[in-house]
Amino acid sequence: MPFWRSIDARVSRSEQRIQNADGSSFEVTVMRPEGREEPAPAVLYYHGGAFAFGCTSMHLESCERYALEANCCVIVVDFRLGPANPFPCGFDDCYRTLDWVRENAAELGIDVARIAVMGDSSGGAIAAGVSQKALDNGVTLCAQVLIYPVLDSDCRSPSANQFSDTPIWNAGSNRGMWKMYLRDVDAANPPAYASPGHRDDLTGLAAAYVETAEFDPLRDEAMDYADRLEEHGVEVHRNPTKGTIHVYEISSDNPETIRSMTERVTYLRKRFGP
Repeated sequence: MPFWRSIDARVSRSEQRIQNADGSSFEVTVMRPEGREEPAPAVLYYHGGAFAFGCTSMHLESCERYALEANCCVIVVDFRLGPANPFPCGFDDCYRTLDWVRENAAELGIDVARIAVMGDSSGGAIAAGVSQKALDNGVTLCAQVLIYPVLDSDCRSPSANQFSDTPIWNAGSNRGMWKMYLRDVDAANPPAYASPGHRDDLTGLAAAYVETAEFDPLRDEAMDYADRLEEHGVEVHRNPTKGTIHVYEISSDNPETIRSMTERVTYLRKRFGP
């Protein structure tokens, strides 16, 4: 992520390299608002990009805003990408980051009781999967923030089939993404955590923020996941944006973008508490 430079001097930034048990490694960027007292709450951010493309300046600028306005640390994970490293490589990097943050919480100045995971699009799939694995491993998260998330590898929903010609993301690109990410795995029977919408029991998962775009193949699977979370007793905050397409906040001055950025920050602040 060396192409990016902070747009606000009130946020400090450092890069850290994390080692995996198999000898591979990856980088994370740690953002922290200047003057924030320790220990601070933290967001682990998993960027979108169809599991194939790296972090963009849009992601990083948004994360800088989350750090400032939610008054928290943000750890942006530069995980391995699907074309060369299909599932579970990138997912494992993202879960390893959670372990790394918990192991190094004192040095990082992070409160382990106030860690949230957050992701957009394919990063939303990773955030939801990390939430599920954290639950299975007895790790408590304070929130999962899912922004127009990818959740269903066999693309069963009406919107996943209806929106065949929408800009930026459509039914065909959605199916192609899953084929690349899962390779020869049966999309209807994916491995655990790869396609979070396939999990039956959602009881005990972290409270969730679920944002959807109106004209997006991913809309219905996200709405269904929110319904199922609630049915299993999970607190859900919904943000169904109107007149929007996938990655609609690429237009930063769009009224829905402005409203949703505020809503995301407000939700984080609520989950982090005083």
